[in-house]
Amino acid sequence: MSAVKSVPPHQTAVKKSWGEAAKAYLDPRVIIMLFLGFSAGIPILLIFSSLSLWLREAGIDRNVVTMFSWAALGYSFKFIWAPLIDALPVPFLTKWLGRRRSWMVVSQLLIVLAIILMAKVNPVSEDVLVYMAGAAVLLGFSSATQDIVIDAYRIELAPPSMQSILSSIYVSGYRIGMIVAGAGALYLADYFGSNETFYSYEAWRNTYYIMAGVMTLGVLTTFASYEPTAETVQTQKQKSNLKIFLVYSGLLLVPGLLFGVIYLINILINTVFDSTVALIPLMLMPAIKFYFLALVACAPLLLLYFIINQPKIINKAPLVAETREDYVRLVALFVFSVIAFIAAYIVMGQVLPEFEGAFVSFFVETLHLLVSLGVAMAAGYVLVQVGLVKKEVAMATWIEPILDFFRRYGKKALLLLLLIGLYRISDIVAGVISNVFYQDMGFSKTDIANAVKLVGVIMAIAGGFLGGLLAQRFRIMQAMMIGAILACATNLLFVLLTYNPGSLPFMYLAVIFDNLAAGLASAVFIAFLSALTSIRFTAVQYAIFSSLMTLIPKVMGGYSGAIVDNMGYPFFFIFTFAIGIPILALIYFVDKHIVIGDNDDIYGDDNNDGSGGNGIGDKLSKTNPNLTDTKEPPRASE
Repeated sequence: MSAVKSVPPHQTAVKKSWGEAAKAYLDPRVIIMLFLGFSAGIPILLIFSSLSLWLREAGIDRNVVTMFSWAALGYSFKFIWAPLIDALPVPFLTKWLGRRRSWMVVSQLLIVLAIILMAKVNPVSEDVLVYMAGAAVLLGFSSATQDIVIDAYRIELAPPSMQSILSSIYVSGYRIGMIVAGAGALYLADYFGSNETFYSYEAWRNTYYIMAGVMTLGVLTTFASYEPTAETVQTQKQKSNLKIFLVYSGLLLVPGLLFGVIYLINILINTVFDSTVALIPLMLMPAIKFYFLALVACAPLLLLYFIINQPKIINKAPLVAETREDYVRLVALFVFSVIAFIAAYIVMGQVLPEFEGAFVSFFVETLHLLVSLGVAMAAGYVLVQVGLVKKEVAMATWIEPILDFFRRYGKKALLLLLLIGLYRISDIVAGVISNVFYQDMGFSKTDIANAVKLVGVIMAIAGGFLGGLLAQRFRIMQAMMIGAILACATNLLFVLLTYNPGSLPFMYLAVIFDNLAAGLASAVFIAFLSALTSIRFTAVQYAIFSSLMTLIPKVMGGYSGAIVDNMGYPFFFIFTFAIGIPILALIYFVDKHIVIGDNDDIYGDDNNDGSGGNGIGDKLSKTNPNLTDTKEPPRASE
């Protein structure tokens, strides 16, 4: 069932009215996804930019700092263990909370643990960096797992008509979480006494402890929400939990949004006009702080109430590992494969020579990762052949989701995978070293927090809404083209900043347009990935797509510091612009030859094509009535 054909030149789509689109934002599921997005946005900057500044202040070399971005490679390899999340139950928690929420709780608690472990390490010397790196890898792994579950939960939570709304609000929550973990972390570190001239470990330790506490909101949301593929027996408890959560959310969001908008306007006025105007009277600040601190202090109490008041559910989503033996064998297979990967990575690291050039080092390290991954896959294949896991279980867990994608798109699936892997390369590579760049340009932590972590993220949120609007009003590939052009072109603004170091107007110019473009491209890309995802394999396929999205950019981003050291900042940002140009040709060819999203067999009836389907995909496709209450194409965007 191939999707390879020319797209009709005047293809039209049924669009909602503006009133209908606005009304959709009043759905309680929108608030749930906003807070889950917030929870997903917290960890990423604690690995990237905030950690980069912490290590830089501790005296760690720039090339070592940027290599810590590899701790987030879990996001790029999450497709490896995503099938296990679909296949395996969490002991006790799955029966209590359901398939998705049980894994959500586990991942969120691991995130809290990883942040606390990072806070306990003082990286003043490279001798202890291995412990920091281990905690950072755990944070990357657990946050990537959270992303897998939330993405699957989002797709299962609502029918196709709601997916664009949930995606855009998820991105908004994600960006707000980035504000807290980015600007918030910098403000706190500065407040506790760490700066460019005086490094304080206690300041950064306390900052990361607070970030661990903030993750409580994510756990709170998980317990207040409901399982989309389960039948709720005690519906009154579920309604009560959701109602209380919505009231709490309103008390937090409405004043927070009002305060944030006024505060942002205040910053812009004072920056542009070099003034010290206070739009919010200083006498009100203690009351405002007390109000929000009181709400945050209520979160643990609400969490305890939701835990006690959890309704009984009946899980209806079938799992691939339906017996305890299948469960243990799948876990053992994954563990042995991970051991094979680690062993291969260590051995290859000792065999491969070291190179001075950044580009040669990048290709060698890419080969290093690919060979290690190949060894892990080979080890898994051998273990399946010798009978560690039943072949039909392994097939349904890892292979069937991939075969489904190639059945639907034929040979042109490779073109789609190439586009997925390269679409965000321009802005992701540039973003790895952004905080170090601003610091090298002479800006203080407060300048960076105001411009990048506050104004920049708010502009990214605005870009996300604009991207969602484009995805509704135009064909998805046209919106993708606009996002790709803006994402690479705005990197040239940083070249201007290199010739005007310390200039706040040039800094804000670059930050505003770069983040607006990044937010737009991100929102459009999520709509594109959702259009490619089959509802029969939500967690696995979306994890594969989002992993490919970041794999190459993050590996290349690890060498951004070395590129800057050898070639300078102007060359680096021109380079990030240039690598985005070939993406435009890829988008053109995909738009010309492939129809996106209208070939998903939502009922799983296409199992008579000789592929030997075992029926597991069929059961999964019929589990949630939210996904089959319409005859529209499940992820149709054209």
